[in-house]
Amino acid sequence: MRFIIVTGLSGAGKSEATKSLEDMGYFCVDNLPPTLITKICQKHVDKSDGKIDKVALVIDIRGGVFFNDLFQSLKDLEKEQFKYEILFLDATDEVLVKRFKEKRKKSSTIKVEEE
Repeated sequence: MRFIIVTGLSGAGKSEATKSLEDMGYFCVDNLPPTLITKICQKHVDKSDGKIDKVALVIDIRGGVFFNDLFQSLKDLEKEQFKYEILFLDATDEVLVKRFKEKRKKSSTIKVEEE
């Protein structure tokens, strides 16, 4: 079983990396709370009967307070002798700003009247 944890800066290419991993036959889960990492690993090792041999978990700050549990979850994986790799994606500030401008959602202007 091969487990990859995909993480990195917002706009660095996690979505594109996930698409590529899916094309390579990985079962991918996006925006997974870190507390569920061990459970996903156990379930796929115990129940997959060899059908799923590659799993990629996308974990980032979108998980909010759950992100704080990442290091404990990684320790739990090591304690249970699950091998994993971390793919950390980064990009230059210029690239990140460009991607943010291209992809950000345009919000409509809302007028708030003061009393």
